[in-house]
Amino acid sequence: MATPGMSGRGIRGIRSLIVGFAGAVTAMVGARADDGVAPRALGHGIPTFEAPAEPETDRIAQTEDPTGDLGLAEALRHALLRSPELADVSWEIRTREALALQASLLPNPEVSIETEQLGGTQDRDTIDSHQATLSIAQLVELGGKRSARVRLARAETTLAQWDFEAKRLAVVTDTARAFVRVLALQQRSELTKSLEDLATDTVRSVEATVSTGAVSPIETDRARVQLERIQLQALRTRHELEVARTLLAATWGASTASFTRAVGDLAAVTAPPPLEALAALVPENPDVARWNAEIAEREAALALERARRIPDVTIGSGPRYYTEAHDVALVMSVSVPLPLFDQNQGNILDSRHRLRRAAFDRRAAEVTVRSQLTATYQALAAAFGEVESLRDRVIPDAERVHRASREAYGRGLFRYVEVLDAQRTLFEARSQLVDALAAYHTAVADIERLTSTPLSASANVPGGIQP
Repeated sequence: MATPGMSGRGIRGIRSLIVGFAGAVTAMVGARADDGVAPRALGHGIPTFEAPAEPETDRIAQTEDPTGDLGLAEALRHALLRSPELADVSWEIRTREALALQASLLPNPEVSIETEQLGGTQDRDTIDSHQATLSIAQLVELGGKRSARVRLARAETTLAQWDFEAKRLAVVTDTARAFVRVLALQQRSELTKSLEDLATDTVRSVEATVSTGAVSPIETDRARVQLERIQLQALRTRHELEVARTLLAATWGASTASFTRAVGDLAAVTAPPPLEALAALVPENPDVARWNAEIAEREAALALERARRIPDVTIGSGPRYYTEAHDVALVMSVSVPLPLFDQNQGNILDSRHRLRRAAFDRRAAEVTVRSQLTATYQALAAAFGEVESLRDRVIPDAERVHRASREAYGRGLFRYVEVLDAQRTLFEARSQLVDALAAYHTAVADIERLTSTPLSASANVPGGIQP
């Protein structure tokens, strides 16, 4: 049946126009997706947790707690695969990807049914004369809102990837620092054990000397007091070592340490490279490198707010059925909001301010990283110089003095207090060397985090600590 007031050709023309317009809207695409964030050199190649595409899949608990001897590479592998903080950021990437998918979808059409003249007065008091309209309405977004929305969502996904890379490097650095502390406390524990054995032998030697009447019995008390002090220090070191082991295990999400001991060469040190060479690597730091993506995200946010100034159009169409005459007519509707008062001025201005501020934020991030690098480099150079001085001069001299004092004491030429002083000097020098080595490798780990590049000859393993 022909529609009153409109030819079949006219109806087909309108339908073709609507279908073509909807097809054009569907064909709109957002900005090209970024290629992603390339992993930095530090720790690259070590297996790292990646949230699966399906959230029901649990890939966190695929590795068991390490047992036996633990090297730095194995500690990093466990930390990167099982770190709860790293997993949290990885899931954030999946969340952003899902939001990007949602941003690309077209608005759903709306179906409505409307009836008129169901009842009234006089001649209209009959249901036989009512009218029924079935219509389908589609919101048509104008001004490039969908493409701008997709571009913003993809930029936010890229920022989440930068957050993941920054957290990955932080996990590498934290694990390396915790590993260095365990190594240092293990060496300190071994040192106090050797000193305890030496003090025990000294007590026996003093007791034998006192029994001959060569020295006063008070020397025995001095030797025993020194032994007890060393035993207390050894006990404190063992407690500190247990705490450090627990903190290392915490980097891979364990509450207790199941490994036997950390294995590595803490004495492996090399001269620091020039500061200028390290400063040239600052742009590799994610806190600096991410700002290109940050600016792109703020530009996308501004473009979306500007697109929202343009009102959208809602187009509806459907048949109207006249029950009294048994006729059908096509009904169309077009609605457009009038932007008389709200033209999104405030949101646009806010986005412009945020974009302008980005340049200052990027500069502040770079200055912060460079200042931290300079300070850490000075600490590294100082620790390296201290290691060389203690290892090559101070400790060899202290060892010679200690041997000579013990020999002189055995011949009755020295008092025990002089032997005790030489022994204390030697122990303090060796203890100071352990502290300097720990400070050196800790500074190396911090510099590698700031430059995102390993300094050691062993690629991807921070700190240069080898099993």
